[in-house]
Amino acid sequence: MLVTETVLHLGPELERAVNRMDFFRLFKSLAGSHGFSYFGLTEILADDQGINLQHVHALHNLPHAWFDDPKQQVIEADDPVFVYLQQSSAPCVIDMNENHSAVLTAGGSRSVAIVPLHAATGKRHGLIMVGEARELEHQALALLALDAALIFQRYFEVILSLDSISGLSDREIQIVRWTSEGKTSAEIAIILGLSEHTVNSYIAAVLRKLHVVNRAQMVASAIRSGLIT
Repeated sequence: MLVTETVLHLGPELERAVNRMDFFRLFKSLAGSHGFSYFGLTEILADDQGINLQHVHALHNLPHAWFDDPKQQVIEADDPVFVYLQQSSAPCVIDMNENHSAVLTAGGSRSVAIVPLHAATGKRHGLIMVGEARELEHQALALLALDAALIFQRYFEVILSLDSISGLSDREIQIVRWTSEGKTSAEIAIILGLSEHTVNSYIAAVLRKLHVVNRAQMVASAIRSGLIT
């Protein structure tokens, strides 16, 4: 029997989470409390796209050096972690000595906890936690999954649903974030593999949707709305 008082983030810390950095800390803390050093949370897209940790709604602290292409940060579709997320809705722990992952095994990880998650919109997400923990007892894994679901539910309510309400597409939010980091249209075009004209078109659309007149106001409005941090 699960005792809700033992759930790590059922309380004020969860209620105070209002931006992506807060949720980054919550998921990182959850991973550490179960003996895992790294985590990754992202939406699960088409079958052939794998796990894209550069997705606009992704949170993770996996080292960039683990990826063949640090700019892409993708766990491929044939990876056992992605395959499991596609085939199951139950949490599990995978032994990396028995299941080769091009990214996670290369990083020297011994085990990966996998928690499938679902948003109220029906979109599928996955949380992975990577590290040295060999296995978790059934109750510990159940509590981890419960914690993850509670944090994710709050993340959806505070961040993901707001992104939808704002009317901005994932690509538009990406461009707003890069703009907030001081990138020019030309630089964003190179990062995202777009033309500069296309980037400027996206920015013009965002200005209209947020009812602002320049990039500084666009970034300020996105920060106030919680779309970016």
